Amino acid sequence: MEQHCDTGSLALGALGEALDRAADEHLRECGRCQHELARMTATVSVARSTLGETSLQSPPSRVWQGVHRETGLGAALRRDPLMPADSDAALATRPAAAEAPPAAPVVSLADARARRSGIRRFVTPLVAAAAAAALVAGIAVGWQALAPRASDTVLASASLEALPAWAGSTGAAEIVERADGERVVRIDIDAPAVSGAVHEVWLLTPEVDGLISLGLLADADGEFVIPAGVDLERYSVVDVSAEPLDGDPAHSGDSVVRGALES
Repeated sequence: MEQHCDTGSLALGALGEALDRAADEHLRECGRCQHELARMTATVSVARSTLGETSLQSPPSRVWQGVHRETGLGAALRRDPLMPADSDAALATRPAAAEAPPAAPVVSLADARARRSGIRRFVTPLVAAAAAAALVAGIAVGWQALAPRASDTVLASASLEALPAWAGSTGAAEIVERADGERVVRIDIDAPAVSGAVHEVWLLTPEVDGLISLGLLADADGEFVIPAGVDLERYSVVDVSAEPLDGDPAHSGDSVVRGALES
């Protein structure tokens, strides 16, 4: 039986970490793992573009305590590696309880950083498992949210045809207006996984002299809100492109499927 890349390795790859040699060689040949990596990478890209790396906050120490307990790390790593150095001084001046257990050896932040790659091997599977559980729960809730409602009105639809470089790919799109007046595009495509790239959904003009990005398609189907004020008479073409993970927000010019909306 073929041994696929484990979830932890793919999660590291999605975060930009180098995979070990065996996983890297397998990934070059396995379409299934390439597709899974592309999905994870798309999720990371969306999260980073939405939240921004600099907006992340340090978690409270109890988070590290839980990780330490669940992964069985040694006493030398009990201290939260993100705890400020001045916290050590404050703890040192605090009176010890009568029956307090021996204090764990203090690990400097520099030492903690040096050991980060080793710690990650233990932490990543735990984080990946938690993320998978959250994803399953999110899909269940999201499916209910995306399911057609009696009050939804289909305004237009399009059959998405493959571009020459992507022969065999197909797709469908529809424009739906919700009860509150919000318009969304619902996309469903059947296309091969893209190694080192993700799918992005666009609205184009027929002459391709104007375009609007709606977002990244992390799976074979998705729903995207159309910005208020967009004229669908002008932007009447739905396009799904293959976008390399190079940080360039412009259209790559590599369209997978495309189709004109019809009322």
